[in-house]
Amino acid sequence: MKSGIKPLLILITLTLFLTIAGISGQNLRQVGEVQADSERERIVLLDEVLRIHDNRRDIIFKNPRRFTLLDDGSILFMDHPYLYRYDENGEFLFRIFKLGSGPGESKRPDDYYFDGESIYIYSWIPPKIMEFDLDGSFIKESEAPDNTFVYVGYIDGKIYGIRDEIRYSEFIKREGFFDTPFTIYEISSDFKKQTQIFDIPVQHYIKNSHWWRRVMFTVVPYEHYLFILRTSEYQVDKLDLQTGEIERTIKRPYERIKSQEDESIPDFYKQAPKNLLPPPFEYVWDIWWIQAANNSLYVFTSTLKEGNRLIDVFDMEGNYIDCFFLQFPENNMKHNPVHSLLSEDGFLFIPEENYETGRVSIGKYEIKDD
Repeated sequence: MKSGIKPLLILITLTLFLTIAGISGQNLRQVGEVQADSERERIVLLDEVLRIHDNRRDIIFKNPRRFTLLDDGSILFMDHPYLYRYDENGEFLFRIFKLGSGPGESKRPDDYYFDGESIYIYSWIPPKIMEFDLDGSFIKESEAPDNTFVYVGYIDGKIYGIRDEIRYSEFIKREGFFDTPFTIYEISSDFKKQTQIFDIPVQHYIKNSHWWRRVMFTVVPYEHYLFILRTSEYQVDKLDLQTGEIERTIKRPYERIKSQEDESIPDFYKQAPKNLLPPPFEYVWDIWWIQAANNSLYVFTSTLKEGNRLIDVFDMEGNYIDCFFLQFPENNMKHNPVHSLLSEDGFLFIPEENYETGRVSIGKYEIKDD
């Protein structure tokens, strides 16, 4: 990073230790804790350097997500049902695509991936893959199996998809909380061949053949690994896509935060049918978001202190090497870490909402950790 976080340098100054009670037999790479000292109160400042706005006419941001930073500094992201590209100065370049069923059109797009040369949009309805160039022009499309992948990504030269298998599970007719698999597939370039890699158990609440995911689910690719957040507790799994095995589980002792009705998880059940609502949460989710950059895993926890969010840092081996509180400037913005992107050169891209106007924009912040 230019002037960003330097976790590996901090490693030599931190004392790592295992909490004896309950974890004495576990590997330090799985469970570690930074000693409670002055480092734990360290504040890392964010300095706003750019803001990406909609035009409030034909482009209105609602929920920007799935950010991809290109080599020229431009950024791709989805804001359903569209995919956008803005340049390094925050200027609009293009929006794709049209709603419909014809070539280059979709009624229900779900995800996209970028292979370094072209942009591919995965459509649920109709099921197909559409290819676009970096100017947003349609190239071609091909049919895709009706598998309703919840994630599609291009990782280490291969295409991977994650499918929610709940509708095919033995629990679909039952009522209550059940762990059902999200299955990771390696997918051929024409999407006709799909090889099962791994099953991820994810908790759902099921009632009347309907379901609602009960936990945070996030996947973050890095090199040939996939970091998986699939629980409400402090745990991140590191999957090696080359072997199809969980290389290690990253976690640490964490004091859970009791859920309160007015601050539990805003809008999480906003779209759930009334006859499906599960019991309230006992605790908020320990981890809100994860990001991988500079050979480190950054864990955005639920812990807040004076509005600053606690970030834990692990190296790629799962060692807990740093922690700090992230402080945003006072700019009247609601800062939700979910769907943010941490770049390799020390910048944070994050969707935000203005408290007064409700207008959504994307802030770009430089990380100041001097």
